[in-house]
Amino acid sequence: METQFLLKTENNVHISYLKYIMLIILVLLFSFWLFPGFSSSGQTEHVVIQKEYIDFFDEEEIEQLKEHQIKNDSLLPMPVISSAYVRQGSKELKKVAITFDDGPNFLTGEYLDILETYNIPATFFLIGIHVEKYPDQAKMIIDSKNELGLHSYSHKQLTKMAPDYIKIDFQDSLTAINNIAETDIRFFRPPFGDFNDTVIEAAKDHDLITVLWCVDPRDWKINNPQQIAKHVIENAENGSIILLHEGRQSTLEALPYIIEGLWNKGFEIVSLSELLLSL
Repeated sequence: METQFLLKTENNVHISYLKYIMLIILVLLFSFWLFPGFSSSGQTEHVVIQKEYIDFFDEEEIEQLKEHQIKNDSLLPMPVISSAYVRQGSKELKKVAITFDDGPNFLTGEYLDILETYNIPATFFLIGIHVEKYPDQAKMIIDSKNELGLHSYSHKQLTKMAPDYIKIDFQDSLTAINNIAETDIRFFRPPFGDFNDTVIEAAKDHDLITVLWCVDPRDWKINNPQQIAKHVIENAENGSIILLHEGRQSTLEALPYIIEGLWNKGFEIVSLSELLLSL
């Protein structure tokens, strides 16, 4: 009887091992089929198991696969990771994302209060020297549910810098933020929206996605909150990435009108990551 038990145990181990090998093969085949020529960038794509293979796995293993997919829902798709830059999400979904440049500053807390009141996320593209000048406000952004991006160290035109100085700018920006708190930074926006191949490659060297915009009310020079809100609401479309700026009282006052106006048009305001997931 002991011999039978050992044989059964060995058979179960052998079957589990075969299942493990089969799972690896399926994942690899699916990856190569979906992304031919793909080379690893440190990101993991969703694992999808075809229906005809489901019976090969028991219920516990299927649940583990589902859990793996859920945990990786925040990973960005390959079209985003491999692109030089993005300026808009999917036009198929009625979703938009709000982004703020040039922070932090003395008004940051009030921006965050409005976002919390309306329970919506945003992405803050921070400038290194502003992080050093307003460390408490930077910490407030980091501690909130909102996403972070780099916006250079001192808002100089990166395309006019030598490659070595561009690298230094990125490193100084990251250091300024990480000196406040270790945090996940996924995005980069070049000052003035000006970039070249060297700037894009520097961003990719730090695993950052370069993000531009498609709705710009030019709030950095307009002092009328209603005019700012009107431009955003009228020009927003599916997948819009909306550019706003911190440190502007008029933008702060426009923000509630923007949020409510977008809602009234049926838009869902989501994080930048969620917006890009649909690409």
